Amino acid sequence: MADGKSFLIDTTKCFACRSCQVACKQWNELPAEDPVPTNRGSYENPPDLSASCWVKIQFKETERSDESLAWTFVRNSCRHCIDAPCKQAAENPDSITIDEQTGAVLFGEGTASESYSKIRLACPFDIPRQGAGGQLFKCVMCYDRVHNDEVPACAKACPSDAIEFGDRDEILSMADARLEAVKADGFPDAVILDRRDVRLLVLLADEASLYSLHTRD
Repeated sequence: MADGKSFLIDTTKCFACRSCQVACKQWNELPAEDPVPTNRGSYENPPDLSASCWVKIQFKETERSDESLAWTFVRNSCRHCIDAPCKQAAENPDSITIDEQTGAVLFGEGTASESYSKIRLACPFDIPRQGAGGQLFKCVMCYDRVHNDEVPACAKACPSDAIEFGDRDEILSMADARLEAVKADGFPDAVILDRRDVRLLVLLADEASLYSLHTRD
């Protein structure tokens, strides 16, 4: 299924306010992290995705090749792969399903009987997390909102329009146009990660190694 919906996450517009993190928790009624995260000397919090944290802004401080400081931040969440490796790895084909309208990859209660290590290892982005009852969790693309002609909660909450959401062909065209503009604006290393393979497209201004993010490569 190559139609459906897609996101564009534009890191050149994101200023790491983490409204998307909060909106995700609120809409999906996810509990607070347990134990409560403590200050780790970074703006990044909580420290990792979890069964109750499906969207997370990740920070990374490093140096570019010219020794200038690169302080980058980028959203980490399920990319909703077009050909989902997690689904291919599942023993029960009904435990991980693809929503027909959106293309969202959905984890059901049946994932509690799946091998967590096998499903997580199959994911090229290291996304799935396991809850206390054994079920696996991740972003669900707010498919319930989309079915009611609303955008996902994260896109609705983003104050800088760094999260665009819509029909896949429109998002792909938007992503290509935005990439061309960013490169022309002085960022020759800008790239869209895994453009053909995922529904959550991430536009990076710098080379991918400067971000704390898994890619298919």
